[in-house]
Amino acid sequence: MAIFSDERQQEIHWLFDSLINSLVIAERNSHAQRHTAAAISMRHAKNLMRFLNRSFQDLPDQQLVSHLDDFFNMLERSMDHSMQLPMEQDLEEIRLLVCDLHKGWETLLKPTTSSPDYGTKSDDSYSRGLLA
Repeated sequence: MAIFSDERQQEIHWLFDSLINSLVIAERNSHAQRHTAAAISMRHAKNLMRFLNRSFQDLPDQQLVSHLDDFFNMLERSMDHSMQLPMEQDLEEIRLLVCDLHKGWETLLKPTTSSPDYGTKSDDSYSRGLLA
């Protein structure tokens, strides 16, 4: 991941945080039956998601880039569906998927000089721990 400067890594981290925040706001608005406000937050999240996907296009592994494109396209379709009829559960699932991708990205950025940790992780260390 040396091709990504610290500045670029910070930008990607900011995009993840902003995307997750927009999805949380969309969830809250959906829960409060404010569907117009939820749709606005989802449009904002879609824009952030496109920027994030574009940020990954420079990765040296084209297969990974292709998988990320597929992932973001699937999320975009789900968000389009949710904008027509905001469903809290769908928004939560989208947010948790983005949180898991963020956690995976952060793991990729960690130095690889240490031996891998093969200990078992509890369920709380992943998606459930990222609930807003």
